[in-house]
Amino acid sequence: MRRGRWVWLALCVVLLAAGGGALAVPLVRAATSGEPAVTQSRQLLACVERPGDTYCQRLADDRAARGPLSNIDRDTAIRFAQRLRAAFEDELGAQCRTELESCVFAVPPTAETLRAALIEAGFTGPVVRPTRLYDPAPFGTIVYGVRAGAGCLVGWVEGGVGAGPQATGRRSDGTCLSA
Repeated sequence: MRRGRWVWLALCVVLLAAGGGALAVPLVRAATSGEPAVTQSRQLLACVERPGDTYCQRLADDRAARGPLSNIDRDTAIRFAQRLRAAFEDELGAQCRTELESCVFAVPPTAETLRAALIEAGFTGPVVRPTRLYDPAPFGTIVYGVRAGAGCLVGWVEGGVGAGPQATGRRSDGTCLSA
């Protein structure tokens, strides 16, 4: 009977050591590599779509296809978002509300005026165009994507109202939005 207990005790010790090692190795690697650890987090996605528009599914598919952001990368992208909203306010006369994640434009912007405002704010290579079939934006809107550090800011504008920008990871091809 005693021998059986020692076997179980040895087995438990081995399993605990293996489990602890499996947890410790990635933590030590992240701590010693100088790179910020990517933390996976779940985000609640609330979405309202028009009849006949598959916006919510496209948005969910787009988010699933993008790489994760570390907490540091997400914070950096949020700082870029402040700069983007300031550009919309300064260049296009928008009134942006961070808590509502939206901007209201006095004059509805075009793709050209949005692009010019983003370039004036220092964003290089912004993609600004009408929404396409697989974009993370409702049909009939102007979608935009800009690099924000290691991440991206993606949003859309319809008429005089803009949604976003949302901090996301980059697509598998390294872009924020297809050209």
